Order: sequence, then structure tokens, then C-alpha cells
Amino acid sequence: MSVAPAEHQGPWTIDDVLALPEDARSRIELVGGSLVMSPSPGIPHQRASRRLAALLEQPPMPRLRPWKSWRPSTWWCPTGC
Repeated sequence: MSVAPAEHQGPWTIDDVLALPEDARSRIELVGGSLVMSPSPGIPHQRASRRLAALLEQPPMPRLRPWKSWRPSTWWCPTGC
């Protein structure tokens, strides 16, 4: 037996969530007794996620020679600036 989210009384339990009909268009989460529903990610989100994952899977770039630190120059002003 499933219960519509609008008709539910009191805090949600895992059994209540599992009794809901499956909806492939929404994600349903139980957070602190509250039901949180959000739409599933769209195609642009999926593409961005895959690109990010591909970047993170690459090995790190080899280290080039270390940066050289230059000594600060001493400036001299003949007029006493």
C-alpha cells in the first residue's frame, strides 16, 4: 500500500519511503524524518559530471623544474623620492 506524500502524517520512516511507487524522474531521500524529493539530473549535468570525472582520473602532470625565486631589486632614487 502506498501513501501519497501530501497525505502522510508525522515523520517519515524507511518503510514509508519504500512503500512509495517508483518514479524514475525524481530522487527521493529521507533526511531526518523529512522526505526530500528532487528531479533527476539533466543531460548537461551528466556531461559536466563525466568531464570532471575524466579530469580527475588522469595522472597528475609531471613536475617541471621548480620556480626560481628572484631576489628583490634595490631601487635607488637620486633625489630622495
